[in-house]
Amino acid sequence: MKGAPTIPKLADGSPDYGALTAKMKEIKSSFPDESKVIIAAEPDIQYEWLVATMDAVRETQPEHKLLFPDVTLGSF
Repeated sequence: MKGAPTIPKLADGSPDYGALTAKMKEIKSSFPDESKVIIAAEPDIQYEWLVATMDAVRETQPEHKLLFPDVTLGSF
């Protein structure tokens, strides 16, 4: 069984938002009518990383093509 997709961090330890958006574009191609995504974050996640993650799954940059604009937040 194939596991959930993962996006490795960049060499400096920060999230790779470009790779995340690319993966979301790939997923969107399999589910073109879907607009919802659930993001679950651990309590100690940096706020800026959470907001940037939400932005990366909502739309492409710089084209602003919608991917998953209906974001729901959850926690572990």
